[in-house]
Amino acid sequence: MRLSVFSRIQFLVFGTGILFSHAGVSQTDTLRTLGLDMVTVNAYGSKKTILESTASVGVLTPAGLNRFAPVTWSNAVNTLPGVRMEERSPGSYRFSVRGSMMRSPFGIRNVKFYWNGIPFTDVNGNTALNILDFGAVDRMEVIKGPGSSLYGAGTGGVVLMYSPAGEEGKSELTQSAGAGQYGFRHYNTGLQLGSTRIQYGHQEQAGYRSQSSMRREGLTFTTRNDFGKKGTLSILGSYSDLWYQTPGGLNKAQFDADPRQARPATPALPGSEAQNARITSKYLLLGAGHRLALSEKWSQEIGLYVSTNNFANPFISNYEKREEHGVGGRNSWQYTAEKGSTRLIWTSGFEWQTGRSVQRNYDNMGGSPGAQQTSEDISARQGSVFSQLEAVLPGQLTLAGGLSYSLLSYRHESYFPGDYADLKKTFDGAVMPRLSVNKIFSSNWSVTGSLSRGFSPPTLQEVRPSAGGFRRDLEAEAGFNKELTFRYVGYGFSAEVTGYSFGLNETIVRRTDEQGAEYFVNAGKTRQNGVEWRLEYPVVKKSAWLEELRLWHAGTYTHYTFHQYQAGDEDISGNALPGVPRFEQSSGADLLFPYGIRVFGVYQYGGSFFLNDVNTVESSPYHRFNLRMTWQRNWGKHLFSEVSASAERVKAEIYSLGFDLNAFGNRFYNAAPKENWYGGVKVGWRW
Repeated sequence: MRLSVFSRIQFLVFGTGILFSHAGVSQTDTLRTLGLDMVTVNAYGSKKTILESTASVGVLTPAGLNRFAPVTWSNAVNTLPGVRMEERSPGSYRFSVRGSMMRSPFGIRNVKFYWNGIPFTDVNGNTALNILDFGAVDRMEVIKGPGSSLYGAGTGGVVLMYSPAGEEGKSELTQSAGAGQYGFRHYNTGLQLGSTRIQYGHQEQAGYRSQSSMRREGLTFTTRNDFGKKGTLSILGSYSDLWYQTPGGLNKAQFDADPRQARPATPALPGSEAQNARITSKYLLLGAGHRLALSEKWSQEIGLYVSTNNFANPFISNYEKREEHGVGGRNSWQYTAEKGSTRLIWTSGFEWQTGRSVQRNYDNMGGSPGAQQTSEDISARQGSVFSQLEAVLPGQLTLAGGLSYSLLSYRHESYFPGDYADLKKTFDGAVMPRLSVNKIFSSNWSVTGSLSRGFSPPTLQEVRPSAGGFRRDLEAEAGFNKELTFRYVGYGFSAEVTGYSFGLNETIVRRTDEQGAEYFVNAGKTRQNGVEWRLEYPVVKKSAWLEELRLWHAGTYTHYTFHQYQAGDEDISGNALPGVPRFEQSSGADLLFPYGIRVFGVYQYGGSFFLNDVNTVESSPYHRFNLRMTWQRNWGKHLFSEVSASAERVKAEIYSLGFDLNAFGNRFYNAAPKENWYGGVKVGWRW
């Protein structure tokens, strides 16, 4: 059901009244939270405070992650307004910025990811976020809206991920272990030697539903050191061995009968358990970054990577195997000059990626490959050049303008069935501008406005559906975004409100056939309007019995509709986009007691949304409550420990951490548990 107007107003008043917000914070040994005025972001090539930023940026830091159990990033990510992360089953992630929930493989599209400055989204447009162990990344900066002017193709946004940095001059060895409901187990070993970190993580769980077990082994290596007198060299290495089962979606009757069952068999097709539906991925990433001060005003930064992925997906109707190899990099030059009270920053460069995917489909014989169905190779090349000029002028005024040109090409070679075929598809000629202005008033108010255009070609798994073939009829998405942001920081209180309007053409949406195989089509135009806000206030600081009580709140209100869209013989212009809640909010309290005791309480509400384009089926809203307690203590000079416990409870008619949108046979539903618990311990030695 959909909220009444009165209920929406009630939630909005409740949200703004309690003066809460998720804001960027820093973590010390005491996990002290800090306000927006203490946060810096690296969006668009220059380090700025949130108040100075010319972009809308959500910041997730170690302290924000510490509000939730170290199981998944999803709950913490969902405290960022305009950002949403889902997990349909353990290991099956979705990540969207401002509503891009039209699923592609690994659930991420139209959002570009970078890890320690190295491109993490591959040339095919896929981001394998599920290969990362929870401890491999402890900070995210989410740039909302098109970032094409500096970061290549992408209409949704950009995510900059960072590994734990450690404290300069200190080393430590840590070991943590945790257990939770539904067979969850997690072990993590970390060794920090100055600026070098090695981390091993193991995670497994039986899952809430049948056929939803998961296991992941991950090893990460990062280092950053001086290279010569003026240079810095950083190295990133990551290997992941991921295995998880895929239970499949249920229709409403099946969900009502037993929400924990896997997709059952039909007269035409076997079920998920009979076919042992699952995904396995052995993923290796090696990257290096180098920053060099060429002179007092010029600097250069370059990042290079190579990756390989051995992927298999036994599904209901076929057994898909892929071997993927990629290489790419990013190079930028930056010129900085100051004259009087004026500062100029000019950033220019290029980014390129290339890759090859060898894809084979077979009959699925109960989880083993049978007769071959297809044999195809796909090569992809992507490139962009960009330039941006930023001017910091007197009167605390900042102007920024950027421009990029992007292209992407696919080559599809088909060997079986039928005769050899060689097909090509190129998406080029996309010029992406961005203009923005920021003005600070009275040192604690700021107003930011921006105009930007985004370009997002189809991913490889959209032009090549899971059943095989090559869809040359798909066109790239492109859209124009307008937004205005107001910020305030002062007297411990911080607030931010952003309104935006985004028009997207050739929107790509997901479809499934009667066998459950997915494919994608362009759905005409969409209009996406929204308001995002966050508020934060430290109610108590340094009392006799409480070190700090900090209240925060964040929310999103959207109005997303199709425009000029024909679904078969029916004109559904004006219908709501599926998968995008009209209203979401997160509210919480951080209580920091003496003796290292911390208590975090979070309430999250997710509104209903439609599950198909024709708007005939709707999800139910949910209320989620999370409580987490930690106790940290130093045992002498070197030894330290942390004990934690978390509990979660959900109130909802139908609760899912990810619906299958526009699913054939109305198999929309993937049930999630309405209660969960987690307990963990961590010990470490620091020297």
